[in-house]
Amino acid sequence: MKEKIKDFLYGLVGIGFFVLIIVGFALLIIGGAKLFEFLYPTLERISSITWGIVWLLVFLSIVPRFRNFTGSGIILGTYIGGAIFWLLCFYVTYSLWGFLGIFVGVLFFGLGVIFTAILALIFDGQFMGALTFIFISLQILLFGYLGFWITTKYRPKPELKEPGVKFYCSGCGAKTKEGVNFCTECGRKL
Repeated sequence: MKEKIKDFLYGLVGIGFFVLIIVGFALLIIGGAKLFEFLYPTLERISSITWGIVWLLVFLSIVPRFRNFTGSGIILGTYIGGAIFWLLCFYVTYSLWGFLGIFVGVLFFGLGVIFTAILALIFDGQFMGALTFIFISLQILLFGYLGFWITTKYRPKPELKEPGVKFYCSGCGAKTKEGVNFCTECGRKL
């Protein structure tokens, strides 16, 4: 009899934890939506400033010695802009499709919220809004890749020659010794 009571109580505790998780998830969604409504004007300004800086860094990337800095700044800017955009997609999904849309979006590692927001806008008849969200998503991806690409194009200026060092790699600027056919850093043929 004690075992049955014990099993019943364990089952009751398990159900209680499950209900607690569902209630916590619902409160998190509602609280997140309310918080976003409150913070949206500030986040919109931050996003506009961030994308303005990202565009400026893209143009400054023309100067080779700035590329390490500008590429890193572009990557950071896409993370900030992407996080704000994700919050906007979260809010749009919650506004149009409620808990079910958020649940489906979060199931796909959180990135599904962007796709569910686009689908919610399409099904709501807001085609220009959906097209804008698609454009912003592509902008975030392209600028992120562009930032990574720019940082790989940065080559430090070769230093003055040291004793024993005869050559510098034309690809990465690494020091090489005489008689070496390939760079030990990047593998480029010398």
